Formats: sequence, C-alpha cells, structure tokens
Amino acid sequence: MGLPLRIALPIFVVIAALFIAVMGYFVKVGLGNNGTALGAGAPPEQGDARIQATAAPVAVVTDAPGTVSIPQTGTGPVDSGAGAPAGAAPLPGNAVGGGGPPAPVMQELAELRARLKANPNDLAAVVALADMYFDAGKFDQAGAFYTHALALDPGNPDVRTDYATALHQTGHDLDALAQLDVVLKERPKFLQALFNRGVVLRAIGRRTDAVAAFKTFIAAAPNDPRVTDARTNISELGG
Repeated sequence: MGLPLRIALPIFVVIAALFIAVMGYFVKVGLGNNGTALGAGAPPEQGDARIQATAAPVAVVTDAPGTVSIPQTGTGPVDSGAGAPAGAAPLPGNAVGGGGPPAPVMQELAELRARLKANPNDLAAVVALADMYFDAGKFDQAGAFYTHALALDPGNPDVRTDYATALHQTGHDLDALAQLDVVLKERPKFLQALFNRGVVLRAIGRRTDAVAAFKTFIAAAPNDPRVTDARTNISELGG
C-alpha cells in the first residue's frame, strides 16, 4: 500500500540523508592517512594534496670564478730547513697535488741542509742551494744564498755573476750592474759578466753603453756561441 505523498516524501528525504552520511563515513575510513581512496598500502594519487613534495636537490657548491680546483704541481710546503737564509721559500717540484719537489730533489735538499747544519760555512753547499733556487725560478731566495756565499768567498766571480743575474731577474738592475762591475774590475775578460753587463745596460735604457758592452764581449770571445745574440742586440740597439 502506498503512503500519501505528504508522508512518504519526508520519510524518503530522511532515509536518503542517512544513506549519504553512512557512505561518507565509509569513504573517509577508506582514505585513512594514506591520501588515497584505494586504502592502506595503495600508491598516492596524482594531485592528492597530502602527498609530500619531493625535496629540492641540495645545491652543488662550486668554486668561485677563477678558483683552480684541480691538483696543482709543486705547491706543497717544504720546510726551508737548517742553514737556509731567513725567508727562503719552498722549491717547486713535479709532484701533483701539492706534494713538493720530487724524491731526488728532496734527498739532495736534505743532504745539503744537513751539511749546512753541521757546517754553516760549507761554501759548496751554500752555492748548490743557491743554484737550485735559481734553476727553480726562485730568484729572491737564490739571491739570499748567493749573498751568504759571497760573505764566505767575496772574490768568486761565478757566484757574484750569478748573484747579479738573480738581481736582474727580480728587477734590481742597478744593483746587478754594480755586482757585474765588481767582477769586471777584478777580471776584465770574464765572459759571462761581459755579456750580462750588456743585457743589464740595455734593460735600464743605456743603449750606447749596452752596444759598447756587447762589442767588448765579441772582441774578447769571437768564437763564443753567444756572439750571435750579442750581434742581434747591437743591431736592435742601432749600434
């Protein structure tokens, strides 16, 4: 039997509301804390607001512009050791990654420093260390050792000429010229000093004197291999 519409309609509305409420409850339970309508253990759904965003990758820290980040050659510290003049710097070497000089050089340095520790007046050891620094391009440090050597043997023309060359390499040309003049005063035909004097005179702009120095060198040693260089300098200087 049918109920009158005025009675059946409110009953239908109440039943529908209860049905929707019950279904809503079960859907909520099914979602749980997983962020998915498929229940526990199911993968998150695309666009679910509770899916945590993937953390941004940590920024890679890069060196500032101009920073060298590869291992370098010969930058490792080497103790100046006993007998080394104050301020003497490490010698460059061939080891990669700042390892300092190679083993044979290290051994020679150790031997020379041991000799100086035992005898600070070991002229041969002082000169050998000076030459090692010179060959390494450490002209300031080489000059310190040459000064020490000249204090022990002031009349040594080879050491004084090398000292003058180290001074020239560090821009102390007037001092270099003075050292060469000392050598040539005692030994007027000391070839290395004659040639180097021309080089230093040219460097300080004394063109006429430089030409004269190179001509003196050629006259003293016409068969020397450096004659070609001397003549080139004379030509370039207009002599």
